[in-house]
Amino acid sequence: MSGIISRFKAIFQAQANAVADQMEDPKASLEYSLTRLQENRRQLSRSLVEVAAAKGRLETQQGQMATAVEKYADQARAAVEAGREDLARTALERKQEAEARRAELELNISRLEGQLDHLKQSQVNLDRKIELFRSKKEELKSIYNSSQAQLRVREALSGVSEDLADVGNTIQRAESRIQEMQSRADAIDALVSEGVLSDALQPEGDDIDRELARIGRSQAVEDELARIKAEAQHE
Repeated sequence: MSGIISRFKAIFQAQANAVADQMEDPKASLEYSLTRLQENRRQLSRSLVEVAAAKGRLETQQGQMATAVEKYADQARAAVEAGREDLARTALERKQEAEARRAELELNISRLEGQLDHLKQSQVNLDRKIELFRSKKEELKSIYNSSQAQLRVREALSGVSEDLADVGNTIQRAESRIQEMQSRADAIDALVSEGVLSDALQPEGDDIDRELARIGRSQAVEDELARIKAEAQHE
């Protein structure tokens, strides 16, 4: 009875060791790490596309605001010539609002340009890391295959016990896994610092700043109205 139990234990242990070897296969771990790096590369590419698209949308809006500024300026001149200062004042107020919006868009576009440049540099760095990792992976796989072949030959020739061979394999797996983790850590460094777009909806300044800005815009309207009236009188 004890002999049968011992045989079952030996069979179970052999199966468990085979599963552990498969799970800890350094070659599989290296391939998995490369797959993760390539997925990070794809995510980075998607981020580049999204940021570039956002920048394009803001540039379109900026062009629209520039067109609106010109339109309101023409409307103000026409209103003054028609003797409608009320309409001219309204047009100039809208012109001031459009100019403020255009300046805000220009600031956000500048921020997106900085983020875009940072993502592009991160992509270059990640590409270099992936190529280095791919080269190192093939080197380690070749060394691992060679080591396995040498180990099998030496075991067969010297009659090394299975237990000692397992110890050697465990050390070898541990060393390979440490190298793999170090390679992954190096690759992650390229992705650590990514630019973050600030909230464009967050108001800047407090209520006093906003009131002063409104007063400044109103004064600008009056100044430009006076200038247009003066030009109209000289014509």
